[in-house]
Amino acid sequence: MVGMVIVGICLLAIQWAKSVSHLIVPNAGLGFAIGMIDSSMMPIMGYLVDIRHTAVYGSVYAIADAAFCLGFAIGPALSGTIVKNAGFAAMLYGIGIVNLLYAPLLYRLKNPPGGEEREDLDDKMADVRDETDGVDRSGC
Repeated sequence: MVGMVIVGICLLAIQWAKSVSHLIVPNAGLGFAIGMIDSSMMPIMGYLVDIRHTAVYGSVYAIADAAFCLGFAIGPALSGTIVKNAGFAAMLYGIGIVNLLYAPLLYRLKNPPGGEEREDLDDKMADVRDETDGVDRSGC
């Protein structure tokens, strides 16, 4: 959440730069904030899978990575069109506002609700433990 707020503020600050030296702080802030976001994205995805579904991390990481790569593929193509039609400052303003509006929604990730699938699995595992009573009956 903090990273997205920093990204939004830095994007809004870039459009007011009058010289190259004015871009140092906003670009440094962008680099720091995007590093915060990227480094925490995969652990959060793994945590959400742990509490809501069965622990199958490969597919979740693949979907998150594909979305990340899709952003790098589609983003430059769309930004060129947006800059041509609306201007660079308008594009930065729009993306900055979207980041600032989206950041509070990430607060919900602090304590996400558990899924019914995970609760059902926990109940089944408890039933299996009750049935076996910890005794190995495999005959070996």
